[in-house]
Amino acid sequence: MIESSDLRMTRIPLNHGAGHMPALGFGALIPDAAVTITATRDALEAGFRHFDCAERYGNEREVGRALHAGLAAGGIAREDIFVTTKLWNSNHRPERVEPAFEASLDRLQPGDDQDPRDQNGNVLYDHDVTLLDTWKAMESLVDHGKCRAIGLSDINYESARMKPAVVQIEAHPYLPETELLEFCKEKGVVFCLLHR
Repeated sequence: MIESSDLRMTRIPLNHGAGHMPALGFGALIPDAAVTITATRDALEAGFRHFDCAERYGNEREVGRALHAGLAAGGIAREDIFVTTKLWNSNHRPERVEPAFEASLDRLQPGDDQDPRDQNGNVLYDHDVTLLDTWKAMESLVDHGKCRAIGLSDINYESARMKPAVVQIEAHPYLPETELLEFCKEKGVVFCLLHR
């Protein structure tokens, strides 16, 4: 890790030359569009350079607007901003990975139901696709220069060609995840704490 007395400025190197990730990130799970823009802008002004988003949050467009406005105001370079987004469950099929990624890049709302449910209200999962299939499609995004790094949120990987740069998982004193932390250290994977 690169030393810094200010946690906001500390950057963690990612494996396979994917750059550095700011150690401190701003989570954009904010249900109100106007509040998302204001909070993201304020976080940028406060020194945050890592913004944690997700397709599922439904506010990537607002986060993008706030970041664009902050960059346009000057003093912050695009290469200093690190944006994380997550692929939602309904886009795990390999052929859906790149379009979902492109939609996130363009800050567009996906046009289909992200949380399909059956008649009893249970979430529908596509059991004919494995997480390894999804991971391989995500590796292709890196191979083609569409993104610099890929990681996992709340899941583990097993037989991937490209190891994750980051594993984002819920961890706290009641759920320390010490074995996963040790595994990540051993494999050179950044262990990113997600607080809910």
